[in-house]
Amino acid sequence: MLTENRAIIVLSMRTPFCFILLALAVCAAVTPGNLGSIDARRRLQVARWLRGSGPEVSPGDAAFGIAGRNGTRHAWFGIGQSLVLLPIDAVVNGAVSPFLQSRFSPEKREQVVELLDAFFMQFVITSFVLIAGYQVLLSFGFSPLASAAGVVSLLFGTTCLQYVQSAQENDLLLALDLGALWAIERWRRGSGPWASVAGVACGLAILTRLPSVLDAAVFALLLCSIGNARQFLREYLPPIVGALVIDRLYHWMRFGEFLSTYIGIYARQSPPQGKPPGFPFSYPFWRGFLGTLFSPDKSILLFDPLLLVLALVAVWRWRNFDRTLRITLQYLVALLVGYIALYAKYFDFGGDVAWAHRFVTVPVQLLALFAVPLLLTQSKAISALGRGAAWTLVAASVTLQLASTAIAPNLEVVQRAFGYDRGVVWNRVVNLAELASGGIPPSRAREVPIEWRSLYYLPFQLRLRFPDLAVWAIRGWLILVLCLPLLVIATLRAAAQAERPG
Repeated sequence: MLTENRAIIVLSMRTPFCFILLALAVCAAVTPGNLGSIDARRRLQVARWLRGSGPEVSPGDAAFGIAGRNGTRHAWFGIGQSLVLLPIDAVVNGAVSPFLQSRFSPEKREQVVELLDAFFMQFVITSFVLIAGYQVLLSFGFSPLASAAGVVSLLFGTTCLQYVQSAQENDLLLALDLGALWAIERWRRGSGPWASVAGVACGLAILTRLPSVLDAAVFALLLCSIGNARQFLREYLPPIVGALVIDRLYHWMRFGEFLSTYIGIYARQSPPQGKPPGFPFSYPFWRGFLGTLFSPDKSILLFDPLLLVLALVAVWRWRNFDRTLRITLQYLVALLVGYIALYAKYFDFGGDVAWAHRFVTVPVQLLALFAVPLLLTQSKAISALGRGAAWTLVAASVTLQLASTAIAPNLEVVQRAFGYDRGVVWNRVVNLAELASGGIPPSRAREVPIEWRSLYYLPFQLRLRFPDLAVWAIRGWLILVLCLPLLVIATLRAAAQAERPG
């Protein structure tokens, strides 16, 4: 009996270990030659300000920030991702900077530190996304193999992959929501402090992006529909209230106001010349709402086709889904609709310089997590034509997400200004084809930095400044990419063995 229990423990630990290795390999493969995005760099600057290592807004970032107390410029976003970056940057700086001191210029040292910050942050977050997503699917009764397939498809078949590369806060928010769902299911099936854990996850999400209050509210309503609401809320709400208090105090310290938001302050401080009425919520509502679903540049159905797979399976087999799963999917759809409506009028529709509609990716990815597991478990009851269409969409989604990391997402946005406006996906196909055939022609590369005209992975970016080093880096990168399918297979095999530990 002891030997059998030990075997079960070993097998149950093998799958999470495979997820960690997979996250490590993916982060190494898609890491670009910098921190990933200007947003991530600005959040890193805030992290350094929090530990007394510089101003909140970099002096060289003249276009960023809004004036607060005494005219000091402050960042216009939440503090959550900066809190995650703070210990990572402190450790990396302490461990790496002395080693680099005599070998590189201050500029090169900063580039190396930022690169390591991005890599370790995304590795930790991606590992948690995979492990928490796996546990969420297990809690809904999916087999270990179907659950592992679900999180692998989440990583490679949704916009999650692109945000691993860009290091924006989207994957952090996804990780926190998955952690909250996991804790809610644990609380519903047993006892312990899991309601408080869900509240802490939602609280950190609120500190990261204030509209995450929507997620916290939807999760509370979800549990009220399937469990003991009073006991759950008694443990769930205090961390959320605490996060809101911290957010308001942080806002007051910088701007001297409790009830405003940085968006409102930004609108007041923006010159009115040329700004439409209602700025920054001045985009036509229905154009934004319907554009989130159907526009060629931001459609969630185009950039995350796993949503279509989920819809296809749901249409065929909805009545056969477990009741709790049906309720959960309904609330996640409500969360998605809420986000679409919230950001429909935002002037910077979809985040603009971003892959897909970056303000609604989290509920999209939460729904997409269930697509492949449901397809696997319900496929026998679906017609052959329906199965073929669904798996074709899965393959197309994976191909699309791989393409999303190959070139900087900024490229197509710049090209749009010069008349190349047939849609981001079409322009991405054309750019990749031209890159493969010798390079993007000057007519399509106007005002495009050289970094965006090359493959966006670190080894290929090294060719621009360290060509000798790039030769070896590209060879190592190719070996790593060839190993990724083997890691995916190993992960799925470990999950399959967990189904039959005996």
